[in-house]
Amino acid sequence: MIRMEGIHKHFHDLHVLNHIDLDVEKGSTTVVIGPSGSGKTTLLRCLKLLDFPDQGTLSIAKATMTFSGEVKLNKTDIRSIRKHTGMVFQNYNLFPHLTVLQNIMEGPVIVLKQSSKTAKDKALSILDKVGLRDRADYYPHQLSGGQQQRVGIARAMAMNPEVLLFDEPTSALDPELVGEVLKVMKDLAFEGMTMVIVTHEMGFAKEVADQVVIMDQGAIIERGTPADIFDASTNERTLQFLRKVNRKTD
Repeated sequence: MIRMEGIHKHFHDLHVLNHIDLDVEKGSTTVVIGPSGSGKTTLLRCLKLLDFPDQGTLSIAKATMTFSGEVKLNKTDIRSIRKHTGMVFQNYNLFPHLTVLQNIMEGPVIVLKQSSKTAKDKALSILDKVGLRDRADYYPHQLSGGQQQRVGIARAMAMNPEVLLFDEPTSALDPELVGEVLKVMKDLAFEGMTMVIVTHEMGFAKEVADQVVIMDQGAIIERGTPADIFDASTNERTLQFLRKVNRKTD
């Protein structure tokens, strides 16, 4: 479903992604963890082509792009990659002047050219899935942070993506609201949605991930099943990171 080969990304002199090779199987959940500044968010942004890699090859579904300083990026190829992915951000990014229902319908009507009826029916169905149908006519400011993030997930799902990308979706939430967002994500994982998730929720990673990827200083330093990473890792940098995370949650 996803393949990144030899992906590099620089911001001026900072080497943010350093030769990333990553495979994600269809229907699987990959959780990306690591210290702040390790390149996790940039990896997601390159998957969505919100940032363009400087070098390497990216394939999602049947769409492939190769990046180098000598190759001019083709808008058609960019769209072919982007249409396969939906992204859920840390800070919701909802339109404050639109209702929940309008926020979810906006993309399908404008980008996918769906009729208002088709988009509305789909939006209401997704709101059922995330437990917010009774909030369809609310505005974002009338919702809790957890509810807003669930609307963000619903909005991404409405675009019919083959892959969902999550950038620390619970990091801006009060602790008591985290569970309601993680439940929606767990349901999606068990239903077979292909997902790549950047998170600090280690319990969630242990329960849901098919693959855990550890990043540090722009590189993937280890990958494996949750048991490989959390119970059997011998990588000192991985162990150092996990000890630090565990101290914060004790």
